Amino acid sequence: MKFLRLYIKNLSKYDFVQQFNYKNISDIPRLEKIVLSFEYKTPTYRQVLSSLIALELISKVKPSLLTLKKSNVVLKLRAGSPVGCKVTLRKLKMLDFITTLFLILIPQDKHFRISVPKKTFLSSLSLDFKSLFLFDELKGNYNLLKNLNNLSVVLVTSTKNFSEFLFFMKTLKVNI
Repeated sequence: MKFLRLYIKNLSKYDFVQQFNYKNISDIPRLEKIVLSFEYKTPTYRQVLSSLIALELISKVKPSLLTLKKSNVVLKLRAGSPVGCKVTLRKLKMLDFITTLFLILIPQDKHFRISVPKKTFLSSLSLDFKSLFLFDELKGNYNLLKNLNNLSVVLVTSTKNFSEFLFFMKTLKVNI
């Protein structure tokens, strides 16, 4: 975690100043937050509870429930019913998670692909993990967590255009 913080602080900022000619250091793009979430169209309470447990084990932060704002007659869901859960990571927890993400999880996952639409403005990158048992924290709880949906990981940055976003991902060593 410490090496990633130093890498972002020193090399990444230096690369941005060289590439885009920033005059103010506070204008340099940074990784603002990481959002981990499970979402279901027709959830059961068992799925929601197991996803809450999984997010707490993965992130070591208490997750929050996602509820419906309006009723959905087609799916037979009422307003206020839980449809998933999410966790937002910032600062040190974010750096800790991104270290495990890029150094452990992505190299282990054989089916992992990143797809980004070309020539569109993005300030975030969404990753989906189908195999949740790449996380060491979840390996011992297979019976409880086997019904889980895909884990959605969203990296939110403060980039201003698509070229900055691509360069930022290259400084983090993410091949897009």
